Amino acid sequence: MSTKTKRMSAEEKRKVITGLYHTSKDVYTEKEIVSLATKAGVNANSIIDINQSLCDDNLVDTEKIGGSKYFWSFPAKADRMRQLEHEETVRKIEVLLGKGIVEAEVKLADAKRGREEEEDGGNGDGEGEKPMTRAAKM
Repeated sequence: MSTKTKRMSAEEKRKVITGLYHTSKDVYTEKEIVSLATKAGVNANSIIDINQSLCDDNLVDTEKIGGSKYFWSFPAKADRMRQLEHEETVRKIEVLLGKGIVEAEVKLADAKRGREEEEDGGNGDGEGEKPMTRAAKM
């Protein structure tokens, strides 16, 4: 029988460690996280690095109290971060659409102004010849 286990990717390790925080909703020291993640199947050599990357991405909070570092993460924080990201994206879309609408209105006003000049004749004598009759005279 083969006792080989499937290797976990970095993303799978991140999900396992984040899941440990979210299921227990507790505060851990680095030593406790290493112990729990090892039991969950994550290679002990990479746990500290993965945990630090989670801290860098603001998915896990950390605080140094005295000589110990404490780590925690709650499910609501991830939801709140997604909500804020969604609101920021919606705001950016509204700004971009607003600019597009303003630009379109300016172009429309310029086009209308150009047509009004053509309809007036454009030569300043007030006769108001149509563009086709002007072209026919040439």
